[in-house]
Amino acid sequence: MWHLKKVLLSLTVVGVVSCFTITGTFALLNSETQNTRGKISSGTLTFSNTVNTNAACFSYGAGSSGNANANCDALFANTTQMYPGTAITQKVTITNDGSINGSALSVFMPSCTMVATPGAPNPGGGNPCASGGAQIYIQETNSSFTPTNCVFPATAPTCAFSANTMSYFASVANTAASAFSIGTGPAAGASRYFLIGMQLPAGASNTLQGEQAVFGFTWHLST
Repeated sequence: MWHLKKVLLSLTVVGVVSCFTITGTFALLNSETQNTRGKISSGTLTFSNTVNTNAACFSYGAGSSGNANANCDALFANTTQMYPGTAITQKVTITNDGSINGSALSVFMPSCTMVATPGAPNPGGGNPCASGGAQIYIQETNSSFTPTNCVFPATAPTCAFSANTMSYFASVANTAASAFSIGTGPAAGASRYFLIGMQLPAGASNTLQGEQAVFGFTWHLST
């Protein structure tokens, strides 16, 4: 009897193990679907800056870093000599050549430095970048450069020179954060046109003789 119980117990253990082994061989039913690989693309916000009829200078051009090009043409040549009350104007075309519309256009002057005019025998020591110095304006135009509205220093159809406008940019609008806003756009594929005017005031101090203002404009386009 003892041997029979032992055999039956062994068979029971084998049966239990077999049960677990067989259960483990059943496969789970499953299925799946896969969306084909899609694409997302970022647009571009880029623009060109053209002075007069010179070649366009692009924000992503040679020497640029992070879509910011600091090597575009000077608005006024270093050899340009000004006389009190005599205005000089330059044409600037800003064209959005990217795929995204620009919503805010602004301009600032990173620096304005006084240096002696080359060859001046007796510089006066006055600072054309400071109060009482040079005067500037930004006149918006159509594509033929016919004035449409003044954007700086005052809102009017046509700009007029005002005192201390150079010093405003030199001391206030000198970073991207403090840039002077000149409205919206241009939209992708569109352009805006400007005349930049500059003069020494008609009643300029004699101290401004033989002095030079070295400066640049930076145009900033954002969404």
